This record gives sequence, structure tokens and C-alpha cells, in this order.
Amino acid sequence: MKTLKPEQFSVLTSPYLHYTLEYALDSIAANGFGGVELWGASPHFCIDDYTPKERFARIQSIRQMLKERGLKLTVFHPEQCRQYPINIASPIAYVRRCSMDVMCAYLEDTIALGADQMILAPGWEYVDAQNEDNFKRAAESIQILDEKARTLGVRLLMEEMGATSTLFVRDLAHLERMIKAVGSDNVGACLDMVLAGGNQETIEDYYACFGSIGHVHFADRGTEGYAALGLGSGAAEEQLQTLAEKGYDGGISISLWGAGFFKDPDKAMRQCSQWLRECKSTAFGS
Repeated sequence: MKTLKPEQFSVLTSPYLHYTLEYALDSIAANGFGGVELWGASPHFCIDDYTPKERFARIQSIRQMLKERGLKLTVFHPEQCRQYPINIASPIAYVRRCSMDVMCAYLEDTIALGADQMILAPGWEYVDAQNEDNFKRAAESIQILDEKARTLGVRLLMEEMGATSTLFVRDLAHLERMIKAVGSDNVGACLDMVLAGGNQETIEDYYACFGSIGHVHFADRGTEGYAALGLGSGAAEEQLQTLAEKGYDGGISISLWGAGFFKDPDKAMRQCSQWLRECKSTAFGS
């Protein structure tokens, strides 16, 4: 039986929103994880929180914190939809230009932080003003960012997102259309297992569309969305086994989105860690 390797697993820092980054990294390390996917949002790391000099100092501080705990930053995931006015597909020239400037800076930060992969959102359009020009503008913006990403050595990853964030990639069919419109082998598909499951999409469907998967956001699927491993639908182990059998050797981030994790994220991470240790599809903890 094929198994996934411990070093493939990372933890997305989003559930630690109301804790210091130091606490988040301590929790991640204490629960046996070696990788971190940094959610680029206040108060942990957001471009608008710093002057250029302070931003450089914060990046160096984060790198030192990771080093002290034996952690590696695997993916940088700057916030682009939920809280901040960033829209690379905006029809307003000023908004689009400022958004592109922010994302170009985040590409540079990806390398500065020690990672070589960044999650990119395609921007959004108004629900009552959907048109092909919006889609083309989003694809063009991604192509421009991809040119910079290539020069830096950063791979861009895109995933399905809920319709409350964007209509452009609200399911696999739309994600496939966007990535194919961009037309770059440097822009890969990230599989969010919870959103894909909600759309009745499978790992096999992703392989059929793209031939490979660039990254996986992994959680159990509960009645209200994301759940700690072992506390959801029960399909999580089958999903990991499928990835293992496919020979998947990319990263897998434990991704627990939602305010329900904010009060005690360490409890949820302990649950995930214990579940992974007991899961026959992984060599986690060995």
C-alpha cells in the first residue's frame, strides 16, 4: 500500500487569526508538522501594516521564527478576497493597477519569505454585471503576474473558490477554463478538497482536467464546511489513499477555514495531527 510522506504536510495559518504568529508556529511545530502555509493577512503579515523598511524587518523576523522551530514555509497565501480591496479583474483602472502592484509585491515577498509557491485569486466581478470582458481582464492580469512570477522562480497556484469570493472559479469547470485561458505551465491547479466535495468533484476529475495537481488544501467536510480531520464526513482517509495511489508527491496543507476555529485552533490541530498518525495512508509521525 502506497503512503504519503510526512514532509508533504503543512498547516495553513488562517485559523490562528486571533493569536500571535509565534503562537501559531509553536502550535504547528508541537503537533509534529514541518511545513507552514502562511496566510498573508493582518495581524500576522499584511503589506498595508508596514512601511517598506518595516515590511523587510517583518519578513526577516518570520524567517527567524520558522528557523528556530525547524519549520519551512511551503506556500505563501496572501489574502485577496475576504477582507481587503484587492481585485486584479476590476474594471476600474485605479483599483486594478493598485491590486496588481500589491500582488507583484507579494510575489517578491514569496521568495523573500523562503517559499517558491503562491496562491493567486483571479479577482471578481459583480453578480449583476457578468460579462466576457471581465473574464478576459482577469486572465490578462494573471498572465502579467505570471511573467513576473517566472522571473522570480515562483509557481502560481489557483483553486476553486466559493461564489461569495469570486464567480470566475466557482467550480472545477470554471477553474479549468481560467487556467487554460491563461495558458501557462507555471500556473497550476490547487485542489481544495472541501469545496470540490461540495461540488461533487473528485481527485480523478482534477487529474482528468489538468493531468496533475499542484497543491492540495485538505480538511474533513463537516455540515458547516471545513472540519478537523476525523470529525467530518469520513471520506478524508479515502481521499488521502487516492492521492497516494496516484503517486502524488506535492504539498498538502491542512486548511481549516472558518471562525469556528478561532477560539482554540490548537485543539483542532491536535485532532488533525492525531488523525494523521493513525491514518494508514500516511507515514505521518513515523
